[in-house]
Amino acid sequence: MATMLENLRDLVSPALVSAFSQKTGESQVAVSRGFSAALPAIASAIANRADDLGFMTNLSELATKTAAVPNPAEGISAIASSPTGLDTTTPIGGWLSSLFGHNVFDVTDSIGRYAGMSGSSAASLLSIAAPLVLGYIGRLIRSDKLTITGLSDLFRGQRAQLAASLPTGFKMSGVGAPYETRRRALKETASTGWSAPLLALLAALGIGGLIWWGRQKPVDIARVDIVEVEPMSKAVGTSGTLPTFSRTLPGNVVITMPPGSAEDRLSMYLASALPGVTTFNFDRIGFDNNSAVLTAESSDQLDNIATILRAYPRANVAIGGHTDNVGSDASNLELSRARASAVAARLTSAGVSKERVHAEGYGSEKPMADNSTEAGRAQNRRVELVVAVR
Repeated sequence: MATMLENLRDLVSPALVSAFSQKTGESQVAVSRGFSAALPAIASAIANRADDLGFMTNLSELATKTAAVPNPAEGISAIASSPTGLDTTTPIGGWLSSLFGHNVFDVTDSIGRYAGMSGSSAASLLSIAAPLVLGYIGRLIRSDKLTITGLSDLFRGQRAQLAASLPTGFKMSGVGAPYETRRRALKETASTGWSAPLLALLAALGIGGLIWWGRQKPVDIARVDIVEVEPMSKAVGTSGTLPTFSRTLPGNVVITMPPGSAEDRLSMYLASALPGVTTFNFDRIGFDNNSAVLTAESSDQLDNIATILRAYPRANVAIGGHTDNVGSDASNLELSRARASAVAARLTSAGVSKERVHAEGYGSEKPMADNSTEAGRAQNRRVELVVAVR
């Protein structure tokens, strides 16, 4: 079962990236990076408003209407020509303004900086990403027959995961904190007289400390989950059922992959990556039930990942294995280590130098969702690809 972020990223097709690139003059690499930041930014902001009944009611109504639009990407032809690129007089622009409030320009600036595009292009991209998210939510409401309460519960349960997927340094005040908690904190801040510049200085000092601690390697997290296949020995998705496209890597090496897949995002990232660390997930691999034996269907993605890593020798990787909390801590730790090692071994057998690949298992110690539900446990069973660019 794909996660919310995976489903959203699947909506960003090569055709959409190409059309936006042609309209704005931004590179396709920059556009892809922009969407990879804008989508979780919007979804994370929604999750932090999940306790606001009025907001969620309006969201449901707008999402239902947006889902009826045949192709939200058609909005590219009507991108606002204003200096900000964001037309707040339209329903979508007005909704974005209400979603982010005074942070809307910080968000567009963060997208632009992360993607390497102009502020106006970033704002225009945000206005295209919004109907993609709204349309997805509207279809979800219809298919799952979600009430306002059900929709709120869904986003409430996604808060931690969505916040973790945001690029580091994103200027979205209160991300990761529930809306009501954040609102109370703002009131308390106002009553104590702490000024915005002072808070900004404290935040800057904190970020500076993290950068120092990371030895000047900023972390840009884009983490989603792999769903363990149970009980059948099948992979999570197969190349035979997904649309694919080809990409040429350095050395004129051509690989074929599904749009929005882990290898798609990895190759786009490495094509323009600065020194730093980024986390992806494997989204088309699987294991035999309760074992570390990779399924045959896992070969497509692992071969592609290995080919990409061979094409970008500056990148080293760590494979992180994670489990839910069912069973003993010892057995979970052993299984996570074995699965991470199996993936690492598959990459090295495909030609990636052993010195560039490290495997580590964490068992259930780093959950991304609530282990009290099956959906949460499925999200916590994952294998991550942590990429460090020198």
